[in-house]
Amino acid sequence: MDKNKKILPLLLLSILLGTATLSAQYQVSGGTKTPIRAAENTAYKLEVYLVYGTDGLTLSHTGTGTHRWYRYRTKAAVEDDWEPVASTQSGSTSTVTNPAEGYGYFAIDGSGELRRYVWIIDYSRYPARLSNLRVSSASDACTSLRLEGTADLPTLRYYLPDGKQAEVKREFEVSYFTQTWSQQSRTFTEQLHIDTLRGNPFDELLHRPPLTDTKIELRGDLFARTFGLEQTATVDRYEAVALEVHADTLITSESQTNLSRGQGELLAPATIHFRARANTPVASLFVWQISRREATGDVPIVRFTEQEMDYTFDREGNYTVTLEVSDRSGRCTNTDNSYKINITETVLKVPNVFSPESTPGVNDIFKVAHKSVVRFSASVFNRQGSLLYHWTDPNGGWDGKYRGRYVPAGAYYYVIEYTGTDGRTHRKSGDINVVRSTKQINHSNQ
Repeated sequence: MDKNKKILPLLLLSILLGTATLSAQYQVSGGTKTPIRAAENTAYKLEVYLVYGTDGLTLSHTGTGTHRWYRYRTKAAVEDDWEPVASTQSGSTSTVTNPAEGYGYFAIDGSGELRRYVWIIDYSRYPARLSNLRVSSASDACTSLRLEGTADLPTLRYYLPDGKQAEVKREFEVSYFTQTWSQQSRTFTEQLHIDTLRGNPFDELLHRPPLTDTKIELRGDLFARTFGLEQTATVDRYEAVALEVHADTLITSESQTNLSRGQGELLAPATIHFRARANTPVASLFVWQISRREATGDVPIVRFTEQEMDYTFDREGNYTVTLEVSDRSGRCTNTDNSYKINITETVLKVPNVFSPESTPGVNDIFKVAHKSVVRFSASVFNRQGSLLYHWTDPNGGWDGKYRGRYVPAGAYYYVIEYTGTDGRTHRKSGDINVVRSTKQINHSNQ
């Protein structure tokens, strides 16, 4: 066999119950407990079986002609490395009784087919023992979990036919309760979490630490479970510190505009509801902070310490909203959630002419063009100073009527006071001209 041929990785196969069969040519059966096919190397046509005790164990081959059995300790590349093995044959089936563990076996018959190999490991000589389970204090408990303890794990070693050493990896299960987030319901629910660890369970880092206080159990190895000899080690109560945080926003109110708006702009006053969900009670401190971009950098303007908050933005500028969540011990902090908010500056334009009644639906209401107006008040007077109309909604306006009848054409006087996103109160006043015409009326904004 070409020694440079690529060796395929070992495949940990499903545990076989009952009599174990190797490619319809070999059978491994008997022993104190049912044998397990634990690994396969397809490049070398080798399968590894774990048995529990070799008394009463049989290894059988079905083929043509007279069979000759051999075994190898560390290499089967050349015939000089083969050790003959006694067997009995009945018809087309030959059997090796009580084969020794720690050897690779193969049979040669008259078929001339490429040999297949069976390696036998007596698991009773290499049991897994676990004790003194604890959670490592050196691990980053905010993002992972590492277990510590005492593990007596003799190597389940075997050799490929070309002499290369290999190992059957043990598997262990670690289980604990945690909280799982549902995106659909936007809630956490408590569920049992199980991870599988290969090799030494204390060498592997778990990247999904518990999100709730829980008992931690380490069981294995899984071969011992099949043999009914599983070991269990526990941490009776682990106090969780890891955090998982989900946050969302909802614009509950925003002023309207009759002008175009930029991409991503919000119009003041805009009220936004901020909500955080986390694995409470492990997550115990919630801090929302709102900062505004100034020439000197981001300046904090408000701080909330609740899971949910409402805030009304009424000043123009670029804001950053951050959420910081800490666990009850202060060991872990989550700052994954932040939001950028852009509040546009105030714009207010007043026309100088409109044509009520004569151009229905076209410039027939005296109204302002506006964007991001925080507070608004407008009044229209005649030349004698009598109040004709007053409104406080910037989306409203005067239809040119007084006491249910259209006013005569002519000039009228308006006074508008409004608060902008600069935080200041502004005043506009001037003439508004009422015209009567059946033709299109051109008008301009001042």
